[in-house]
Amino acid sequence: MTNDVQSHSGSDLFPALESNLYAQILAPENVRAAWKQVRKNKGAAGVDGISIEDYPQWVTSRWPALRRALVEGYYQPQPVKRVVIPKPSGGERHLGIPTVHDRVIQQAISQVLTLIIDPTFSNHSYGFRPGRRAHGAVSRVQHCIKRGLKVAVDIDLSKFFDRVNHDLLMAQLGKHVRDKRVLSLIGKYLRAGIQVDGEVRPNTLGVPQGGPLSPLLANVMLDPLDKYLERRELPFARYADDFVICVASTSRGSRVKQQVSRFLERKLQLPINQEKSAVRKTSALEFLGFTFKGKQIRWSDKAIRHFKYRVRQLTGRSWGVSIQRRIRELNQFLIGWINYFALAKYYRPLPLYGEWIRRRLRMCFLKQWRKPRTRIRNLIKLGVPERPAISIGLSSKGPYRLAKTFAVHQGVSNEYLSKLGLVSVKEIWVKFHYPNG
Repeated sequence: MTNDVQSHSGSDLFPALESNLYAQILAPENVRAAWKQVRKNKGAAGVDGISIEDYPQWVTSRWPALRRALVEGYYQPQPVKRVVIPKPSGGERHLGIPTVHDRVIQQAISQVLTLIIDPTFSNHSYGFRPGRRAHGAVSRVQHCIKRGLKVAVDIDLSKFFDRVNHDLLMAQLGKHVRDKRVLSLIGKYLRAGIQVDGEVRPNTLGVPQGGPLSPLLANVMLDPLDKYLERRELPFARYADDFVICVASTSRGSRVKQQVSRFLERKLQLPINQEKSAVRKTSALEFLGFTFKGKQIRWSDKAIRHFKYRVRQLTGRSWGVSIQRRIRELNQFLIGWINYFALAKYYRPLPLYGEWIRRRLRMCFLKQWRKPRTRIRNLIKLGVPERPAISIGLSSKGPYRLAKTFAVHQGVSNEYLSKLGLVSVKEIWVKFHYPNG
C-alpha cells in the first residue's frame, strides 16, 4: 500500500489543508510536544543567549505575548547564530543555530507539516523521515548492485543547504500548504538572517542547517528531483542531499549524469560540484560512509579515519578529565559508531580496534599517574607485583609504549576496564547482528 500511495501526487491523496493548519501548529499539546523534542535534542543557545535549561523560566511570563504575535502575524524570528564545525577530513561545516524559542516554533511547524507532506515523498528518499534511516539508502544501493547495476552516477550538490532558492522552495511548499499564515512564518524563518561575529547578515539563499525545520524543507526542495528520476525509471537512493543513481553501463551513466545535472541546475537552480561528481564503478563508490565490494557492504576508509580521529580525541593525553568521564563519552561514541557501521557485517578488524582503544586508555592512566611513586603505588594496588611495578614507575619510556607492557596489562586489565564500564566493540557488533543470540 505504501508504494501505491507514493506513486500518486501529493495533491491527489493528501490535499493541502485550507484552514486551521496554523491553529494546529500553535495548539498547546503540539507546542508542548515540540518543547519536549527540542529539550531532548539539547543544543547550544542562540543569539539571545537563552539556554535549554533557562528557557522554561524565560518563556513562562512571555508566552502570552509571543503567542499573540504569532497568531496576529507580527512575530519576527531572531537571526540564527553561525557556528563553524571543523571536519575531520579538513575544511569547515557551517551551522545556523536558532534561539531555543525559535527551535520550539520550528519543531511545532515541522510536526504538523510532516504529517501532511512526508507521505507524498518518494519511497527511495531516506533522510530525515519518520521510520527511515541511512541504512535503508545503503541497502537500496546494494539491492541495485545485486540486480546487476554496477555503475553509479554520483552527483555532488555544491553546498546544497547554502544554495537553496527561497522562491522555488516556497513555490514547492505551496503545493502542499495553502495556509498563507504558515507560509509567511516559514518565509520569515528563511529570511531571518545570520549573525556572524556580532553582525547580522541577510540570507537571500539557503536553509541554515541547525534548525528543526531545515530537514523537512530540504526534502521538499529535492522532491522534484526524486519525481524526475522516478518518471525516467532510474533506480536511485537519496539521503538528504546525498544521492546515487544506479545504471548498467558507463555510457548510460554519462548520459544520465549530464541530463540530471541539467535538471538540477536549470529547474532547481542547484549548482553541481563537478570535481566530486563522477560516473564510477560501484566498487569505487563511497556512499554515506560505506563502500560496496562486490555484493558486500564495507565501511569506507574515510569512516575509519574519522573513527580513529575521534577515539584519539577522547583518549588524548592532554584532555584533563576523569577516567570515568572519558569512558562515558567514549562509550557513547563507540555504541553509536558500531550500531551504524555494523550494517557492513565486517568483523575482522574489530578485535584489533578494541585492543588499540584499551591501550590508549592504559596510556591515560599512566599519564594521570605522572610521578614514579604514584605509578608504582597504583600498579601495586591493582595487583601488579612490586618489582615490575617499580620497573614501570622508573622507566623513561613514554606512556603509550608502557601501555603495551605485561605489567600495565596485568594491572589495568581488560576485566578492570570492563568493571569501569568500558564497552566492547566486539560485543556491540555481535548484539547488532545476533540480538537474540
